[in-house]
Amino acid sequence: MSVSEGTLKALKQLGLTEYETQAYLALVAGGQMGASDVSTKSKVPYSRIYDVLGRLEDKQFIQVKKGRPTTYIAKAPTEVMRLVRLDWEERLKESSKVVVEELQPLFEKETKVTPRDVWVIHGRASILAKAMEMLDAAKEEVLLSLPSFDLSAEDVDTVVERVLQVKARVRILTSSITDTLKELIPEKFEVRTRSRVFGAGLVVDHRDTLIMLAGGEGSDEFLGIYSSHAIFAAMSSSYFESLWKDSTPL
Repeated sequence: MSVSEGTLKALKQLGLTEYETQAYLALVAGGQMGASDVSTKSKVPYSRIYDVLGRLEDKQFIQVKKGRPTTYIAKAPTEVMRLVRLDWEERLKESSKVVVEELQPLFEKETKVTPRDVWVIHGRASILAKAMEMLDAAKEEVLLSLPSFDLSAEDVDTVVERVLQVKARVRILTSSITDTLKELIPEKFEVRTRSRVFGAGLVVDHRDTLIMLAGGEGSDEFLGIYSSHAIFAAMSSSYFESLWKDSTPL
């Protein structure tokens, strides 16, 4: 089975070895097969095929149908990706909890974090990670402004999904929102729209503020400004309120 270099690279990143990749692709293209046929079609040595198929089963890429002979069936790529994602998310959740519980107190002690810090954050991924951290810690109120509030925008969909889980009071200001997403928004949320919303901003619990600035048209650079200073939060909240008053309730 001939596939693109991009797909081969992606399967490797998902944890498959070269032999595992060849065997899985053979089953995707050939359907249900016995070990001997998988070996022939994938060119994986017969002396290694059972070990390779066993690992593919452990990694949830294939299923095994016991019988005489035993046959192997590839799981649908969509199912495989869901299983891999759930497994990674669970492992990431467990690892993150261990790391944060032990290292965060040490970090705060040694770096003497104060409520007057202002940080510059470089890169879209780092900015989004900070936004997630802020939303997870929200207890009282979240003020969020986004040019577009939807689940299709690259990376932003993750922030939107996290916002929908917030228990605190949430007010969202945006220029557009999809009909599908309207149905998902909790009744307690307040959403308003206006013709244009410039940039993205987040204020949590009247304390933490994050502003994301894009590099301009044609640029893929992003710069974030984060502050836990009360004055910075007050200024950002005041600007949000001024826009909020001139906006249309959803």
